[in-house]
Amino acid sequence: MKALRHLTYKNIIFDLGNVLVKLDEQATMRGFEQLGMGKFEHIRENPEALRLFQGMGIGKVTDHEFFDGFRKLTGSKATDCQITDATNAMLLFIPDEKKRILLSLRAAGYKTYLLSNTINIHWRYCVDKLFPMEGYTVNDYFDYTFVSQEMRMKKPDDEIFQTVINRTGIVPCETLFIDDLAVNCEAAERNGFHSFQNKNFDDWVSILCK
Repeated sequence: MKALRHLTYKNIIFDLGNVLVKLDEQATMRGFEQLGMGKFEHIRENPEALRLFQGMGIGKVTDHEFFDGFRKLTGSKATDCQITDATNAMLLFIPDEKKRILLSLRAAGYKTYLLSNTINIHWRYCVDKLFPMEGYTVNDYFDYTFVSQEMRMKKPDDEIFQTVINRTGIVPCETLFIDDLAVNCEAAERNGFHSFQNKNFDDWVSILCK
């Protein structure tokens, strides 16, 4: 693994999708198509399905309400397990190298946090299947994890950034925020953080490691 650079930050906040977890959103759309939803390039092309996802992402729709809503929307008799598998199909892997970097950051004294707009179905899969490595679990990589469905708020709203500040006591100007979306990076900057937009999956590795 590459060595860590000397960083001027004391804290680093990571997004999940396309920062730590490699995504293939088309895999989920193919899975939904097979379950009767019809052919869509992206979930946002189906307003009813998008509302289900967005509601679940801020804790207003439970898993069971999502499953029932999906069946009603599609007229499908798909099981909860089939819907879950299709929903999680987009979550490919977290490279071991990135897990080791997170461990190295904490060992070097940096505070690391996760801040993700995600649904419970995705989060459980990541915790159970993608984060484990050689006995390490998600709790070994982060000082604290912030998940939108649990918090009932989402990026890029200022409220979620202020909640992170209040719960952790971190100083924003001493903190680097890494996210793949420009709108979230802009929101972080607006709340006093430094930000890095991770346009390509491994971009952030090069700024933290030699």
